[in-house]
Amino acid sequence: MKRIIAITVGVAAALAFSSNSRPQAAPVRPLDIYFIDVEGGAATLMVTPRGESVLVDCGWPREDGRDAKRIEHAARYVAGLSQIDHYVTTHWHTDHYGGIEYLAKLMPVRHYWDRGIPESLPEDPRGFPILMAAYKRASGGKTSMLKPGDRLPLNGGGVPAELKVVAASGKVLGEGKKELGHSCKRHPSKPVDNSDNGKSIALLFKYGRFDFLNCGDLTWNIEHKLTCPKNRVGEVDLFQVTHHGSDSSNNPAVIEAIKPRCAVICNGPKKGGAAATYATLKKSPTLEGIFQLHRNITTGPNDNTQPEFIANMEEKCSGEFLRVRVEGDHYTVSRGANTPLKTFRVR
Repeated sequence: MKRIIAITVGVAAALAFSSNSRPQAAPVRPLDIYFIDVEGGAATLMVTPRGESVLVDCGWPREDGRDAKRIEHAARYVAGLSQIDHYVTTHWHTDHYGGIEYLAKLMPVRHYWDRGIPESLPEDPRGFPILMAAYKRASGGKTSMLKPGDRLPLNGGGVPAELKVVAASGKVLGEGKKELGHSCKRHPSKPVDNSDNGKSIALLFKYGRFDFLNCGDLTWNIEHKLTCPKNRVGEVDLFQVTHHGSDSSNNPAVIEAIKPRCAVICNGPKKGGAAATYATLKKSPTLEGIFQLHRNITTGPNDNTQPEFIANMEEKCSGEFLRVRVEGDHYTVSRGANTPLKTFRVR
């Protein structure tokens, strides 16, 4: 009997050793998207279930590093990242890439993507050379240019994940040499926007059945080309309201085409979140929730979403982020990491 027990214990120990010594798969976690408050700029962090990260834009250049520190906090201390794997600049305006040099000093940024570096920026002739020099220092002069149709394949942790460029440099997916129309009867054009906003990179992120659209600061006429008369995006679950919710963007043609279920406005207390844009969103029959990083203090309660869906109510605030967590067939929007606000079903 003693011998049988000894053999049994020995086999159990051997199996335990074998199991413990076997390489373990990396733990799978939810897909998280962080909308980081950079006070009217933009910084959106996506983290796949295998921990691969994409940061789209990085806020303002500030001597105190406020925006870079807020990004680092969400990335390192909330998402548990040690580096940013992919950094995408949607366009060359200060509030979208100004914080990158400071951020790169706080944590490694492995790969830089953009629409190509212009020789000058007419709307910012003095600031652009300074900020571009900082961008080149941070990237080591090594960046990759994106054009419509390009893809950044990502590690979805067993679920297909893809980041696809649907617009860049004023062109949209599938547009040839012949310029597409900017308007139609229902959606007339606005004056041509020659700023870098209209050249923004627009990104469609797919994770299984979940779709998320971020168009940077893409403006009205280019938005029309993207979604009307042909919808080149498809329907999406989550929409980062374009250009901080400005009314020079957010052509109703886009909202009608993409039929978002949930929208997030990355506005500041006095920037973006325009009343006209909010009115356009409210008309969408598919939208089940509109969220804002800030209450727009220049408009009234009827032109802001419900208070509980606003991350920061006061102008002077701690800079709380919004997080979207995708798990299976649903996703939840939270204020910070610990205050769930509403759950939606994936289409």
